[in-house]
Amino acid sequence: MTNVAKQNDWPQLEKDNKIRAQIMLTVSLKRLIEAKRRLAGENLSEYLRKAAWLRILSEEEEKKELKQLAKILIGSVSLKNHPEWQNKKKLGSWLKNLREGWQ
Repeated sequence: MTNVAKQNDWPQLEKDNKIRAQIMLTVSLKRLIEAKRRLAGENLSEYLRKAAWLRILSEEEEKKELKQLAKILIGSVSLKNHPEWQNKKKLGSWLKNLREGWQ
């Protein structure tokens, strides 16, 4: 298995050897999880494994989307259209003015 998570990896992950891991939950979070896991008919371990897996998939998807956005944006800005970005001094002044406008 690679370091990149894919949705279809879940069955293999569930078949893998299990290890005991101690975690700390807040009382409120444990109460919420217990209610949800009962509705799903899962034990606490199953519920938490799935929650961790969903977070991993979500982070992988976000990473992929950010890479796609970077590909789109890189090279799309022309310095000819932005004279305030021509050198560090002009860029510094532009940023200072921009930040002052946010206050």
